[in-house]
Amino acid sequence: MLLRTIPSTLFDARDSEASVLSTGVNQTMMVKDCMQSDVTFVSVPGTREDVLQVMAESQINGIPVVKKGSKTLVGIVTRTDLLRKADENQLAMLMVRDPETVTPRTDVKTALKIMIEKKYRRLPVVEKDELVGLVSVPDILGATLENDEKVGSKEIAEYVTRTIVAVWEQTPLPLTYMIMEMAGKNGLVVVNDSGGVTGMITVSDFIRLSEVTVEDNVSKTFSGTDSAVEWGWTSQDFLVVTKKLLRLPNVPVEQVMTKNIINFSEITTVAECIRTLRREDIDQAPVLSASGNLMGMIEDRDLLPLALQSLS
Repeated sequence: MLLRTIPSTLFDARDSEASVLSTGVNQTMMVKDCMQSDVTFVSVPGTREDVLQVMAESQINGIPVVKKGSKTLVGIVTRTDLLRKADENQLAMLMVRDPETVTPRTDVKTALKIMIEKKYRRLPVVEKDELVGLVSVPDILGATLENDEKVGSKEIAEYVTRTIVAVWEQTPLPLTYMIMEMAGKNGLVVVNDSGGVTGMITVSDFIRLSEVTVEDNVSKTFSGTDSAVEWGWTSQDFLVVTKKLLRLPNVPVEQVMTKNIINFSEITTVAECIRTLRREDIDQAPVLSASGNLMGMIEDRDLLPLALQSLS
């Protein structure tokens, strides 16, 4: 069930953020100055289907979990949790229990350090153990760097990740997901025969395209040399266990990828990059040369150390 918390007006994030921006980001900034105070959440007991429905309706990637009938925080569940625990249906087993939290009065620098160290994209905000908000990477970057003339004017070149994981546009979708998982990425660039960028595929796309299929106690071993397998590695066998499997359609990735992708150049400023990522509601984008060649990737969380610098 989709629910929303509406906390006390003592924590009006919009009013606080306006105050901070008018006095400059180097003033002491607290989590309440940039957090989301109207938060979608799910409750336990619940199921995978409940979470998928809320994610689809709200277009969000991570959801706090509370005790039924209350706002007491007990966990958090993300799209990645759903994909990595494809054989689990109960929300209590899917969620991360007792997640790290902050309060509305936590210094934003403290929240930033937690996000950088633990590689979190979001932190629940609690007051007396009750959920009152959520603070995310885009929230903090928008409040710190988007309007910072000094740090925000830097070019993104030195923050671009040069190691790129890409897949050919004819790669079958299930194998594309395997590659993304093995690489530890939440998105892949898709290229054509000549190496040109034609699209992107992300965790959000996989959730949207997948369907839950319950086939208890059924498993098959496929050999890479089996003629029934359209794609395989000849030196390895695959064990496919289809118990509550998150099943992906066996189509080329080009059929489902996002084609009209946002991209940047190395001379794009940090502020403009953040502004665009937030406006388009994406967390990463390819960086291309003037001739259109792929040079790297920029991810919003790679800019978190800059936000910390801005607050120092």
